[in-house]
Parts: sequence; C-alpha cells; structure tokens
Amino acid sequence: MSIQFLLVELVGNKETTIAVLPFQFIGVENALSPIIKGFTEDLIINFSKFVGLSVISQYSTLAISDISDTQSIEKLGADYIITGSFRPLGDGYRIGVQLIRTRDNRVVFAGNHNENLETILNAEDTITQQMVSVLQQQIEHDLLSYSYKKESVELAAYENWLLGIKELKKGTVESDLIAREYFEAALKIDPLFARAYTGISLSYFNEWSCQLWDRWEVSHKGAHDYALKAIELDETDYVSLAVLGRTFLYLGDYDKSEHLLRRSLRMNPNDADNLILISNCFVWLGYLEEAEELYLKARNLNPLHPEAYLPIGMLVYFEKGDFGKAIELGEKVANLSIWTDFTAFLAAAYYHLSNNDKMNVYWKKYLELFKKNINEGKEATNQEAVEWQKVVNPYKVKSNMEPFWDYILGDNSEKSTHSVPKNKAIKTLKGNFIQNGELWELSYLNKSAVIKDSKGLHDIAQLLEQPEEQIHCAVLMGVVLETGGTSMIDDQAMKEYKSKLRSLKVDISDAEEMGMYQKADALQEEYEALVEHLSQVTGLSNKIRKTGSSVEKARAAVTWRIRSSIKKIEKVHPKLAKHLTNSIKTGTCCSYEPETPHEWTV
Repeated sequence: MSIQFLLVELVGNKETTIAVLPFQFIGVENALSPIIKGFTEDLIINFSKFVGLSVISQYSTLAISDISDTQSIEKLGADYIITGSFRPLGDGYRIGVQLIRTRDNRVVFAGNHNENLETILNAEDTITQQMVSVLQQQIEHDLLSYSYKKESVELAAYENWLLGIKELKKGTVESDLIAREYFEAALKIDPLFARAYTGISLSYFNEWSCQLWDRWEVSHKGAHDYALKAIELDETDYVSLAVLGRTFLYLGDYDKSEHLLRRSLRMNPNDADNLILISNCFVWLGYLEEAEELYLKARNLNPLHPEAYLPIGMLVYFEKGDFGKAIELGEKVANLSIWTDFTAFLAAAYYHLSNNDKMNVYWKKYLELFKKNINEGKEATNQEAVEWQKVVNPYKVKSNMEPFWDYILGDNSEKSTHSVPKNKAIKTLKGNFIQNGELWELSYLNKSAVIKDSKGLHDIAQLLEQPEEQIHCAVLMGVVLETGGTSMIDDQAMKEYKSKLRSLKVDISDAEEMGMYQKADALQEEYEALVEHLSQVTGLSNKIRKTGSSVEKARAAVTWRIRSSIKKIEKVHPKLAKHLTNSIKTGTCCSYEPETPHEWTV
C-alpha cells in the first residue's frame, strides 16, 4: 500500500469523528468468506488514515448490531455513522452502504455495489473514496487525496491474514500460535505479502507485551525481526513501524525509536490501539504531554471500552506527577497483574501522597508477583525487586519512581522484603553553573566540566536562578517586542498550491496506469516536495504562518539558543545535559521545573 501525507483545513481545529458499524449479512452468515467478514475492519483502517477524520475503534462498534440501537450509538459520540449490508446476488453480493449524520439522523449518502469475491477489495477503496468525497462537502474539509491504497495480493493469502488477525484479537498465547500458522500459510501463497510478516510480528509482540518472562528475549526478537521484514517490503506499514519503535526503545536506541514511532503516527493518526502503544513509548521517552494527548484520543476512539487503556493512563499521569489521577485510574484496573510491576507504580503513587498504609499493601503485592513471575518462586529482597524495575523499564529520562526507589531501599533494604522504611526527606541536589570570563564552570552529581561562553548558557543560568518561574522569551532576549507580522504566502497562492497538488495526483495516477513509472516517480517527488513546503508555511491547524513577528522570532531564537547550549553541555557532562533537557521548558515563556529540589550556585 502507499500512503501520502495530507494537508487538511479543519473547521475550528476540531476533527470529525465517524463510526463504521458492522455490516449486516442478509443470508447464511456461516457460508461467508473471511474476506467479507473482515470488510468492516478494513474500512475502519482505510478511514483512520485520513488526517482530519477520527475513527471510532472497532472494539466499541463491534457489539452494535443495528442502527436502531440509538443508546449505544449515542455513547460513541460520532458525528457520522457508516452502516451497510451484504446480500447474495447470483455468484456475488450486493453491498449496500449508508452515511448517516447523527445530529439529525439524516442519510446524506446511500449507494449499492454489485461485487464478487475478486472485486470486493476494490469495492472497499471505492466506498472509502465516495464517503470521503461526501464528507468533504458536508464538513468543508479539504482532504486533497486518498491516503490508502490496498496492495495487490492473492485472495487466498489475504483470507489467511484475516483469519490470523481474528485469532490475535483473542489475546491468548494459544491463539497467538494459531494466528502465526495462518500468517505463515499466507506467506507460502505470497512470500512478498508484507502484512503477513506484520501479523507474525504482532503474534510475538503480544507474548512480549504480556510479559511472558521465560520467552522475553525470544518474543522481543521475533517482534523485531518480523517487523523489519514487513518494513523491507512495505515501508509505510504503520503497525510494523510502531512495533519496531518499541523494540528499539527497549534496545536503548532512543533516537531510532522516536523516529519510527513518529513516522507511524504520521502514517495513521487515528488507530486507537496504535495510539495507545505509542503513548506508552512516549512515557518512557519523556514526552508526557504528547503521551497524555494520545491516551485521551485513544479512549475517545474506543468510548464503549475505555477500560482497556486504563493501565497506560495510570502510567501517563504517574509520570506527569498527577498521582491522585494515576491512583484513580489504577484502582479501576480489574487485573492488577497486567504488568508484573503495575502494583509497584501504584505503591509509588501512594508514596508521593504520603499514604504509607496503601503504599505497603501494593508494594507487598508487587513482591508477590515478582516472586512468582521473575524470581522462580523464591522470596525477593527490596533491592532485587527495585533493580529489576530499573533494568526492565526503558526510561530515557528521569522517572517519578526514583524518589520512591531511594526511599524504599533506605539504610536497611536487605532487612525486610515486605515492609517499607519510615519516611525520610528527599535530598536536595546541588550544582554550580558559574561564568568565569569566556568560560563556564559546571558542576553536578560529583562531576565538573568547563564549556565556552554562549548566549544560551546565559539563558539557562537565568532560569536556574528562578526555578518554577515563567520567564518570557523577551526578558531572556533583553528586548521590547512588537506583535503582528506578515503572512508567508497569501490566500491566492495557497489555493494555487492546492490545485497543483490535485493536478499532480491525477498525473501520477495516469502515469502509473500507462506504465510510465519513471515519470510517476518524478511527479511523486514534486508532489512530496510541495507538501513539505506547505507544511512549513502552515501551522498545526493549517492556517498560514506569519513571519516578521518579533514574539515569534524571539521565541524561536531563545529555544534554539537553549537547546544548542544543552547539546554542547552533553558532550562534556551528559548527566547535567539530561537533567536540563528534562527540566527546562521552552516556548513563548520558558521555565526551569526540576522534578526534585535542586539548589544552584549561579
């Protein structure tokens, strides 16, 4: 399949939400091919790849059997509902489809498609294109082009893939093994079927995510290797990109992990399960605001089963320092052994709220799970349990677990496996950030370093002097700013750019159909270059950026100065650079917000 990055002009910056209800089968359902049964899920995947459309997860729509179930449909919170049916027609099927606006239950589109098994996959693309065309008129979105094109694949291989995916959804080790057999059967039919490799990767990924510790290395390697094979065949496979992002995260290759995760997110910003996977990884990488946004979006896209994502929500809010919210979500999780150290996070949350009774209860539960799952049935010391947590969780940045770990070990960590020492004060860390002529003398965590003077170091020093204070970029720059600015391009130019993009898409399609692949590649490069240019001159809401604004210039200059200086510090004092990266927030207002108390001599 091929996916193109899209530009979308959203009304009020609000995405439109659609829900695809399960298509009804009029006739003998058991005689239907898995291809037909997978039709609804394929449509959900198709729509989820459009920027500007949020698509409700199949886990929320699966149980809605009829459009008359208004109570369940209302809970979905969708702006539009897509529903349809299959009816036997000779050697094929008549596919009926409707697009319904929920605010007034009006049918805004209805159509029929007569297809056989060989043409059903093309019908999915046609229906998607029709619906998006109607939506563009209804909601005044400019989606520019279709973002999904089904790869050419033999139906028998595709059928095995669908059966494998059905098994994966059961979520058991046994079903994962059955799924793997289906995917391997698909590859025997079509060795170049990228999705089958993705399926095998997911079967190992499920085992790995379930923390089957006796197979941890095997599952990790299987998930990694088969995802790589899928990407070799189809570099736009967003599921494999996310799986690879997570495996590289656990390998400690944070830069490659982030690159793959963000690429997956660009490929499909609306798949709830993929969003929650990326949210989890972003916690370890330290992107907590983005992790929260993805968690909340995943919940919104799966409104009838939000509890499935509660563990990730607990982790997000724990690391954000909202311990009350973390406990609220964590206490709702039915299976407290979902992760071996899930209860350790709950214990740490209660520690931060000074509730030692609850803290001890959950720490004891963690030790019991650690004994069973990790320590081969042997009693574990606090030291062993803490060290395992430090190793298994791939933190790139400082964690809110660290003060709890320090507290739990104390001076007598080996004396008791089921009790926590009495409370002790959190130690205030000290450091020096002193200018001496053309050099700066830096000292932190028993390590000293010297670095050449730069403007960014002055900015950092000013922030260190005023922890928790919001300092405007103008103050750091030492200038008086003017507002305003001029547009980087005008409205007429934007219209011409959009027209050119549409024209290029048509030319690319024509060239491919005529077998003029060299010309198609050249046109594709021109298209992608134009998309890249427009992404630079438009903001997040696709409004044209303005240049010449003094505030914007100051914000960009200060951010660059600070980040550039931290990169230089990293070469001579990595631990200090890591602390500053995690603690300094840049933007129109900048601040130094350490997670634990720090005292600086500046």
